[in-house]
Amino acid sequence: MGVTGSQENKEKKPVALIVGGGYAGVQCAKSLDETGLFFVVLIDRKSYFLHNVATLRATVEENFSQQILIPYDRLLTNGCVVKAEVLSISHDGVQVHGRREPIHFDYLVIATGSSYAFPGKIAETEISKAISIYNTIREKVTASKNILIIGGGPVGIELAGEIATDFPDKEITLVHSQSTLLYPNVFKQKLYGSIQDQLEKLNVKIILNDRIQLPSDQQMNYIEGKNTYVTQTSKTSVTADLTFVCTGAHVNNRSLLNGSLKSKLNAQTGRLIVNNYLQVDGFENIFAVGDISDKETKLAYIAGEQGTYLGKLIPLLHKKKSTPKEYKVNPNAALLVSIGRNGGAGQLPFGGITIGSFLMKQIKSKELFTSRYRSMMNYGSDIQAETKSPYLNKLDSVQSILSLSEDDARNLLAGLPTKELEPGQDFS
Repeated sequence: MGVTGSQENKEKKPVALIVGGGYAGVQCAKSLDETGLFFVVLIDRKSYFLHNVATLRATVEENFSQQILIPYDRLLTNGCVVKAEVLSISHDGVQVHGRREPIHFDYLVIATGSSYAFPGKIAETEISKAISIYNTIREKVTASKNILIIGGGPVGIELAGEIATDFPDKEITLVHSQSTLLYPNVFKQKLYGSIQDQLEKLNVKIILNDRIQLPSDQQMNYIEGKNTYVTQTSKTSVTADLTFVCTGAHVNNRSLLNGSLKSKLNAQTGRLIVNNYLQVDGFENIFAVGDISDKETKLAYIAGEQGTYLGKLIPLLHKKKSTPKEYKVNPNAALLVSIGRNGGAGQLPFGGITIGSFLMKQIKSKELFTSRYRSMMNYGSDIQAETKSPYLNKLDSVQSILSLSEDDARNLLAGLPTKELEPGQDFS
């Protein structure tokens, strides 16, 4: 167990304990820390924040992983970050590996997130080793000739786009079980068509309505070495010397299964049941946000919004001076999918407007919100693209082209929410 920051709550402030240092947990911790009302403790098994919206670029761009694996050491001024494995989460304390007594709290925010196959996410806890792993996969991508990507959701699409953009000589095959890329009947046909057209122009071979079955022990990692696969439906033969699995997220709820909050999990999704204040069912001082919550679709932007909401709600509850507003779920369908640093397509939440590669490059594809999240972690931006295309220039351009209000344009540049999906279904 390691600790960054002050371990001593000298002023005996109420303890706000956040379990999980992803988009939701970090935003909540930062917001609560800035109030000065609480001693904020953030627990995560890693020593760094992973900006996983941008991880796929690290498979093709040298040293990019150093920009998106950001240490927690500058995050808090009124508390500490505890690097530890969480063993169990209960209503009266959180037990971590290496500590005999549970960590007690006045307010608990559960933000344990989800796991996803590498390179979309990474399990390594130390930043130096994680950077080395991303450097290794970049070398393997560079050396490979035939690459297979299983899964045509946003992660599979974006991985194919990154590799095809930087390595146009490689043969890339994308296999997806649905009738369209992404998910049918969720977005406008124009979006589906634009994404497929851009990938095919990059010479990505797309196989729809088909599957490749892999052993369960290979579904959270890439597969290297020459392999020949046969799809289940069309019996198409695909040969690859590097295979990536991009087929879905797994909710991180093991620590909840070991504690007293197990009964608060949705039996179908494995997520915590929360009310309209993001409070875990039956508790006023325990909350759940992000992928572990059964509220709203699972995207980085929405997780951050939920964290920000709790950063305002918990001080109000603590002061007991006013009736707080309920969390408002965004009902609109929206999505931004980058295809390399120059392409992509999206659907906006206002009017269902679809956008193509020109706006996507300015909004997301160029630097994948990296400077925004480095700033959130109190680290400066080393992203060259940020000096070439400053935020305010992007804001003016997006406002002008789409005739948006400044607030809508700012929300768009921050990332977009999507519509509510079926239970357990994610746009990961």
